[in-house]
Amino acid sequence: MKNCRNIPEEAFLVIPLLLALGWAEQQVKIELPCSRGIIDVACFLRPFQRENKECVLLIETKDFGSGLDYAPEQARAYATDFPNCQALVVTNGYCYKTFLRVQDTNSFSEKPSAYLNLLKPRDRYPLDPKNTEGALGVIKWLLPSSLR
Repeated sequence: MKNCRNIPEEAFLVIPLLLALGWAEQQVKIELPCSRGIIDVACFLRPFQRENKECVLLIETKDFGSGLDYAPEQARAYATDFPNCQALVVTNGYCYKTFLRVQDTNSFSEKPSAYLNLLKPRDRYPLDPKNTEGALGVIKWLLPSSLR
């Protein structure tokens, strides 16, 4: 990774996690420009190429001290350029929220589908345990095999 000065620190936690879960370096693009800004991390089923619009996973990173309340809307805006994107993940490096595309509306869920806090992993999201998966749900949606 050349010229890493502008990449958010949190991406240095996210990228090794993605690689450990089976993404190849060629499938992961850091700081991908789109019509509404710059996507922190985009994942593709095939190796990324300059005009590749086949992104299946977008990850928006925030700094360690930030909450994640406003990040999903930013990620949803970026996803408009990628109709094949199936999942959005927002993270501050240790907390991860996953939002899935709702097929009927072709938009992303308003509430997280899964939540992981690396410091306190749980089976269910404590704020909405009936409707939101926990740590394993986030890991599942970060796996390339779940997005094929």
